[in-house]
Amino acid sequence: MRPSAEPDPAIRGPFQTERKSSVPRLLLIPILLYAVWVLETYLLEGSVGLFGQSQPLSFLLYTVFANCIVGTILPVMCLRSAFLSGAVNMFQAGFRSLQRTVLAFGLTALSGYLYLATFTPSGTPAVALFNTFMFIVPVAVAQVMICWVLIGTHVQAYLRKGRTAVSITFGVVVTAVLFGFSFAAHSPPLNQPDLLPLLCAIGAGAALFFFAVRDVYASVIFVACSTIPVVLQGIDPVFTSEFIPSVYGAAALSLVCLTGCHLYLLRNFRTIRVPA
Repeated sequence: MRPSAEPDPAIRGPFQTERKSSVPRLLLIPILLYAVWVLETYLLEGSVGLFGQSQPLSFLLYTVFANCIVGTILPVMCLRSAFLSGAVNMFQAGFRSLQRTVLAFGLTALSGYLYLATFTPSGTPAVALFNTFMFIVPVAVAQVMICWVLIGTHVQAYLRKGRTAVSITFGVVVTAVLFGFSFAAHSPPLNQPDLLPLLCAIGAGAALFFFAVRDVYASVIFVACSTIPVVLQGIDPVFTSEFIPSVYGAAALSLVCLTGCHLYLLRNFRTIRVPA
């Protein structure tokens, strides 16, 4: 008798049922949150050209609602269910021990400094680079949390029955495209279509970095340093030439929010290594 090319339904059925039932939890909810984040970014930032002019109060409101609440806290709330179901763990989400975090953060910050010193146009003042970095931090935190900590890990969890290379490849492609398209919600000229290939390429590099290093803070440094040359050309020069308390306050607020979420997860969840 010729063997059938179709798998045994008794074996295939439970797996297909599991895949279908996990779609809302692992795919639809993260994508919906991404859409809400992009929409809120457009309403609070892109539609009013916030990056093109200094508006301290509006900048802080944008940071609080778009980047802290929707971009950082809500992804952590979504991660809770993924942790409880076993689909994602702390290691995969990039929340590591203090020693590991400090090491990854320090090495990435040093690499970012060397990158900027090498590839930014000569004559660019160091204060302009640092001010731009602080300006980007709230956005970078939300981008890392939405695109990779949430969507990237959930895409991998959904494809966990396949090979690791396949899940990572899909994770890189999907999150790189979402990262690039998120800039459409920002102020001109960052929302121009001709920047999309470059931004997707930056997103692909950030995705590979996140999946390799698995550290949230290091990934924030990577994203911020990678996007500085692009953002530097698209924001009001006042942001780069002057000390603006609202910009530094927004960066500090985003990092405090991220650290608070990290401490919350450390207190409530643990990844236990089981001996083989």
